[in-house]
Amino acid sequence: MRLAELLARDDLRLTLVTGRETLDREIRRAYPTDLPDPKRYLLPGDLVLTSGVWYSEPSDCERFADALWASDVAGLVVGLIVLGELPGELVKACERRRLPLILAAPDQSFGAITEVVTVEGFAAEQRRAERVRAQTLLDVLGQIPPGEVSAHLRLLGADPGLPTAAMAVTLTGGQAAYDLPEVLHEGLARKGRHLIVGGTPREAIALVNGRASRKSLADELRGLVAGRPGLSIAAGISEMAASVSQLGEALETARRGMESARNGQGPVSIMSVADIDSFDLLLAALPSSVRRSFRDHLLGPVADYDARHGSELLRTLDVFLETCGSWQRTADELYVHVNTLRYRMQRIEELTGRRMSSMRDRTDLYLALRSGQVARDDPAP
Repeated sequence: MRLAELLARDDLRLTLVTGRETLDREIRRAYPTDLPDPKRYLLPGDLVLTSGVWYSEPSDCERFADALWASDVAGLVVGLIVLGELPGELVKACERRRLPLILAAPDQSFGAITEVVTVEGFAAEQRRAERVRAQTLLDVLGQIPPGEVSAHLRLLGADPGLPTAAMAVTLTGGQAAYDLPEVLHEGLARKGRHLIVGGTPREAIALVNGRASRKSLADELRGLVAGRPGLSIAAGISEMAASVSQLGEALETARRGMESARNGQGPVSIMSVADIDSFDLLLAALPSSVRRSFRDHLLGPVADYDARHGSELLRTLDVFLETCGSWQRTADELYVHVNTLRYRMQRIEELTGRRMSSMRDRTDLYLALRSGQVARDDPAP
């Protein structure tokens, strides 16, 4: 639980005094204390609750704030039943140390605050444990038999008999404050379906088991981004898989869609199989190993020839195909004589076994060239 979330709870009636710039700090536990120097008992991430019994003179504030700062606590909550009013020296001491200082309502018990922190902390631990279990399934999906997949899904609370969609989502900006798996879990939870979410803070994978569709998930992603200032994402979404045996392929489809969506515009860029409307997207939807194999099979001999002889056959082929097979335009762009160009194209035909007079062969070679371009844009394994 973060300080901002604690302050947002109306039932606790907490007031921030100083430290607005550090509200993303995570609270590990609530620790009530009135010791003048509680440092030996504090842990990083503690939310310290104090009534100020330790206060008798201004210098006490420096000692108390020093102990909290040295322990890297999340923040300080002060009740005024004993103090009557908040000491100005304590406010200044917290400001100097960038220590969040929060004022409790006069009739608010520390017990209620402690209970909220404890319950939320337990829930967070449960979510972290579930994410570990979810990641275990995501790591082996497509490599284990359907029966084992079904067993994993049941352990995670999902129903293997219901359709499931895969989503892959990545941050496209520098929003380090957002944890994507948490964002997805919070924003996509709906009645009638179960979420299995894993990944890293910047890149999340989710299986949506139950009531959903590709379109509804895309709309929900746009909605959750719209409600979070500064958040921008690229996402791939698979169609609903009717069988657990299709989940490995669905996950690969979602991941490839996410990679294609990285070049999209706006805070939300989403790609799915249904969005494919060009050969670039079609190639990007294929596994990189398939694209690489296709290119190497057709153009490997040409690339090897260029490497051995320092020639430019691949570039010549690229320019020739981009100019729709115009001999003169290709020669002009390459600054060579047309006869030199004809010699190069003859050599390419010999090396590839394809003919420039065949539209089918030209198409194969063009796609092989573009497959190499897509492969260079792929992230390193």
